[in-house]
Amino acid sequence: MRIAGVGQPFALDHSAVMMMGAALGADAEMLADILPSAEAAIIAHLIPDDPTD
Repeated sequence: MRIAGVGQPFALDHSAVMMMGAALGADAEMLADILPSAEAAIIAHLIPDDPTD
């Protein structure tokens, strides 16, 4: 996961995700295809709606 200067996540480390997928035997083409959508959902879940949280 990549963290911005203010301490909030803004992206996943795609290389790390792909290496983990390969180690677990995941289909690399499928993983690369769904990674952007999965990343958006994961990051959106981690960032609070209220910036004062």
